[in-house]
Amino acid sequence: MRFVQLHNESLPHKSKSAASIRSGTRIYRSINFIVFYADVTVLVVFGVLSCWLYGLFDDFLERYLEAIFFVSVFFSTFSFSSKLYDWRFFRMNAAKMAPAFRAAVFAFGAALLVAFAFKTSADYSRIWGAAWFTSFLAYVLISRAFLMVFFAQAEKRGYALRRAVIVGAGENGLGVLEHLRSFGAQGVHIIGFLDDRADRIPAVVGGLPVLGGSAMAETLVRDQTIDLVILALPWSAYTRVSELVDKLAVWPTDIYMAPDMLGLRFSDRPLYRLGGMHVLSLKDRPISDWNAVVKRIEDLAIAIPSLIVLGPLLALIALAIKMESPGPALFVQNRYGFSGNLIRVYKFRSMRHDTADAAGEQLTERGDPRVTRVGAFIRRTSLDELPQLLNVLEGTMSVVGPRPHAVKAKAGGRLYEDVVAAYASRHRVRPGITGWAQCNGWRGSTDTEDQIVGRVEYDLYYVENWSLFLDLVIIIRTLVQVLRGDGNAY
Repeated sequence: MRFVQLHNESLPHKSKSAASIRSGTRIYRSINFIVFYADVTVLVVFGVLSCWLYGLFDDFLERYLEAIFFVSVFFSTFSFSSKLYDWRFFRMNAAKMAPAFRAAVFAFGAALLVAFAFKTSADYSRIWGAAWFTSFLAYVLISRAFLMVFFAQAEKRGYALRRAVIVGAGENGLGVLEHLRSFGAQGVHIIGFLDDRADRIPAVVGGLPVLGGSAMAETLVRDQTIDLVILALPWSAYTRVSELVDKLAVWPTDIYMAPDMLGLRFSDRPLYRLGGMHVLSLKDRPISDWNAVVKRIEDLAIAIPSLIVLGPLLALIALAIKMESPGPALFVQNRYGFSGNLIRVYKFRSMRHDTADAAGEQLTERGDPRVTRVGAFIRRTSLDELPQLLNVLEGTMSVVGPRPHAVKAKAGGRLYEDVVAAYASRHRVRPGITGWAQCNGWRGSTDTEDQIVGRVEYDLYYVENWSLFLDLVIIIRTLVQVLRGDGNAY
């Protein structure tokens, strides 16, 4: 009885205002057709007007009408293939200029390519083409700005929304509702839940009513109260899901299968097509394919000129080290590199040769007696890291990336990999001379576990969000930090 009473009280279609909302929604849902016809009409009219303005009407039927036709066809083809006018995506596309701009650029670009292929581009006025293209882009800019305001007002009045119910009021259903709410206005209005477990769930879940059992979905769809059903049932409930889909398939409604709790956790991950099915990419290789090529070009473009320009300085530092204390000028240490493999990392020796710690078991302390006077200077100014430009040339390191750590390095007396569970994930890219963690203050000794936790957090951010721009920011911030001096370097 609780379900029936709640259903009668909460169904919006019982009220006059809800009926007007549904009527208004039907009107607003035709806006995608109106915009398409308007776009194509304006495209054709602007092409004709440009001919008239530039006195090209003598050749209109012979040449220019054909060009206008092909541009219109190319624009329509691209628009429909990219779902630009599909109602389910129209609200999202209308709030952005880019989709319509891409369609226009494709249409005119494809027409130009065809003209070049058939050697007819010289038959058309370049001024006419430029005027037509720019005027249509101006129309796109103005019309999409108007649509943004239009839809914002429509949503305030309850129009232009897809009315939906979530089947399943359990943990997964609540997770789906909270996830949808976290993204704000998406053109979807959830009116409530449907669930068959009357005696095991509350009357209200997540602030929304439980309207009844799943069988009520047919009534809601038939009465045009909803036009979207979101199934938030366990994916293992194959029979139940299939039965619901079969029942609702006879009605004009969309049926979506929501991800389970694991899917919600990775909801920001992309879908790929593999072997005829869609798969969810839980983790992609970072800086792969062409990005890896760009990253390598960046490294060589920085490392080679730097070694040439800094060559005299490197020689002077090596000479100063040799003059102060016996031993080699370079200190070579095994550290973790790409994929966790050991690499030989070069540094200028900053300690007495007989006290050097090849495994990195003992962290350097402030006023460490092992550090020489020259060593203290080059450590404070980060000049001791310059030989790692050789590592960049070898390809074992990059200019920017997570700093390579010694194999026995510890934080608070524990090995780094024992402190941070995700520590190994930083090895998914090549280590760098400087990194996002270092230019954000996470440099120097790791006396406490919190210090390595903070460093790894920044390293993983870099791994997941790499870009050339981020590398540039890191390099600039590192140079500023070196010039100002860093109190964590000792």
